[in-house]
Amino acid sequence: MKSSISLAVFFLCIGLASGQDSKKTANPTPNSSQTEGSTAATQANREAPPELKTQTYKGMLLDASCANSAAENKGAAASNNCTVSSGTKEFALRTKDGQTLRFDSVGNERTTQVLREKKKWNDSVSAGKPIQVKVQGAVTGDKLTVVTIG
Repeated sequence: MKSSISLAVFFLCIGLASGQDSKKTANPTPNSSQTEGSTAATQANREAPPELKTQTYKGMLLDASCANSAAENKGAAASNNCTVSSGTKEFALRTKDGQTLRFDSVGNERTTQVLREKKKWNDSVSAGKPIQVKVQGAVTGDKLTVVTIG
């Protein structure tokens, strides 16, 4: 008797669970008190954010504090004056075609960490030599969002 009641309860639970619709099929109509601006904001929130496409960039690591002035001069001597030092907090990348890409804040932190970890980079900083790097990231505006640096 107990097993038949348990079996009936089991099937009842299965029936209730499978009868639930996890997706809403009907679109609710907006309330008359809802404004068009909030409707537009709601629709904008539903859209996915733009996808960042990462690319690989190669070039010389620079101190971003003087990279802009060196970019204006576009001289090799000017870019050598922007080599990374032990006190550099903001970094940029000078590509072979002369484009200067400033790193975002996360990229600056990652670069600082890699500078501490890589002996070769540390030696180059101490000697005042330029550091050639390969960066994977995405350019947004005037900033390079760094994913990896090596």
